[in-house]
Amino acid sequence: MALFGEDFRKARHNWLYQARNSQPLWFALLAFALLFVINMILQAVAAVSIAPFMDGGITDPHALVKGTIIGMLPVAVVTALACYGLASVMAGHARTSTALRWPHLGLLGWLAVSLGFLIVMYAVIMAIVAGFNVDLAQYTPGANGESPDTGTAVYDFGHAGCEWVSLGAPLAEEFMFRGPLFASLAQTPLGRWGTVLLTSAGWAGMHLTEPYFSIAFIFVMGLVLGALLLRFGSLWVTIACHGVWNLLFSVITLGIAGQS
Repeated sequence: MALFGEDFRKARHNWLYQARNSQPLWFALLAFALLFVINMILQAVAAVSIAPFMDGGITDPHALVKGTIIGMLPVAVVTALACYGLASVMAGHARTSTALRWPHLGLLGWLAVSLGFLIVMYAVIMAIVAGFNVDLAQYTPGANGESPDTGTAVYDFGHAGCEWVSLGAPLAEEFMFRGPLFASLAQTPLGRWGTVLLTSAGWAGMHLTEPYFSIAFIFVMGLVLGALLLRFGSLWVTIACHGVWNLLFSVITLGIAGQS
């Protein structure tokens, strides 16, 4: 494998996104709504099915959170497969509309994209913290991994949960927000950048139970992921960057909790 692949070199000067969705827009919107409902139902089923086997049982909120996280990857796989399947009906071409073309970035190309994404996102955090005088202590989990009073998620799932969070959430969310729906919206008067803005807002809106700091950050991350999708033309790039971020964030969070 070349150190810097052909697509990485092309993307230095061109936007490589070529996905198109031949399905009607109303169907793409309906498919998204259906996928959202399916994902929520499956997460709830996973939580109540796994929680009885956790310490505290189904009546313990921590056990329910653990059940949700453990079920995150299989639920995400089902959601992604359902998304691909729905993209194949109504004269749709799933691989094209989902932008699943494998990007030839090369070893150093993948490293550069991933590290660049992490650097940009940490710069965004620092900018939000400085601009809005955010007290990060409000977002630091306690010694047992319990969430602070701001409403952030419970991080007491243990180190094994890092893999589920880093693989499950990116897979489902990228297929839903930057897959066939993205391709359909990009063909409307919204255009590509309007679609980046709208899907980022929708993705952030899905996290309304989080603190305002987290919602703002997720919105900006959506903008960056949307730009990466347009630049490299592949959903695999956004899945990878999203996953690397979730993995690093989980490891850091667990480290902080362990030191508290």
